[in-house]
Amino acid sequence: MKKILYFSILALAGVMLASCEPVVIQGPAETAPISSGELQSAFHIDGQYADAACTQSQSDGNYIKYHTSPAQTVQVFNYKSDGSKNILSTGASGVFNITPRRGADSVQPFGVSTINQDASVVSFESTVTVYVPADLDPAVKVLTGESGAKAWKWNPINGSTWGNAGYIGDAGHGANVAAGEIPGLWWGCLPEQLETEQVAHSGGTVYGYGDPNAYMVFNEDGECISYKADGTQIAKGTYSLNNYDPDCTDGYHYGTLVTTDAPILFPFIINTGGSRANEFDVVYVDPNNLSLVCANGQGAWSWGECTWWRFKNASDPDAALAGSGERAWTYYPMNGSTWGNAGYIGDAGHGANLAAGEVPGLWWGCEPEQLETEQIAHSGGVAYGYGSSDAYMVFNSVDGTVTSYDGSGNQIATSPYAVENFDWTAPGGYKMGDLTTAGGSGILFPFVINTGGTVATNYEIVYMDGNLLTLICANGQAAWSWGECTWWRFQPKR
Repeated sequence: MKKILYFSILALAGVMLASCEPVVIQGPAETAPISSGELQSAFHIDGQYADAACTQSQSDGNYIKYHTSPAQTVQVFNYKSDGSKNILSTGASGVFNITPRRGADSVQPFGVSTINQDASVVSFESTVTVYVPADLDPAVKVLTGESGAKAWKWNPINGSTWGNAGYIGDAGHGANVAAGEIPGLWWGCLPEQLETEQVAHSGGTVYGYGDPNAYMVFNEDGECISYKADGTQIAKGTYSLNNYDPDCTDGYHYGTLVTTDAPILFPFIINTGGSRANEFDVVYVDPNNLSLVCANGQGAWSWGECTWWRFKNASDPDAALAGSGERAWTYYPMNGSTWGNAGYIGDAGHGANLAAGEVPGLWWGCEPEQLETEQIAHSGGVAYGYGSSDAYMVFNSVDGTVTSYDGSGNQIATSPYAVENFDWTAPGGYKMGDLTTAGGSGILFPFVINTGGTVATNYEIVYMDGNLLTLICANGQAAWSWGECTWWRFQPKR
């Protein structure tokens, strides 16, 4: 302990100086290291609340207010699914939030730690009882997702997303419905055509459905609401998915979707001059894809004219990556490329059609088969097995990992992953969020271009929906610098 000597010298006017004994004044005492038990005694929960501002008291509130006495800077934390620490709050007082997934245990663990002056770390673990929404009925959850509200957009395949077909209504139709095929398909059109050359089907009225970015939202309150691309509401009604059968045991029906007030996107029955549909055969549904048919009174195998719709998940990143638990993705070559380089933009105004798979600032790209042949220098000269159109990666939301495999199913690499800052409306028109990995990367061919084998662990989600994933690794480039970045494009493995 440092000691400071203060010598007091008294000067007496007109007389001699008199000396006194030195007085030793000690500086502030060092704080003794505290134990785990002492830290726990100093940590106090002031209450639980339903809101972050702590204005609505709730006995099992998800927002927990705390303070320490004596004041001590602490870190409140819990753990992510991959085992990494998730910091909830830091400070001598504050508020932390614990909001578990639906159906989870209401008693949730958390930890508190602090650093002593001797650099030792001390912590304790405790639990708190918080509100957990009851798990949704499967027939609701498949449409609304874990959050209880999900946006769905048009899903054009082979140039069509709505049209007519010969009604089958029974098994043996020969369509690969999981790939979006429609039983008995005759004809279809793109969203942009619905309220132009096909406007007669809506009775000649333009409502706002005819835009690829129009969407509808199913929520856990039993509401379906359709919106224009700018978020203006078009129609609102109720819905129920009746007789939901995820295994499609009869070979045709996944269920029957019944609505009121025709709230789905472009709810018009074809060639009826504006009649609206409120009852649909669900010919396919999973957390990412929804295909509907309105029989409009036709009998099974009558081949009478019916109307069909095809939609995809727009707003649920967990379902997009991992489905209802795990989901496989593979390369998505467009115009001869699935991985390559670009000039980094990182901001709006890039002019790329992200939903169509375009890459902002694209310079160059190659096919999967080129990755470990003429482009092998980018992986440090090592062929791991990524260089095949049959290679794939699996996102697993249960354990929070992404794992890559070669075309024969042999594991190449695995890592934890997390989606952060996700906003499906892509604010600023550039990216929807961030995808991070830890301790390496389970992403297919995860190498930063022209670096001799550097593995990317931070990716920008330039675009993601139920059927497309486009990533960019900026690798330190500044927005609009046009510095070299790396891009990837993937699609679900069928």
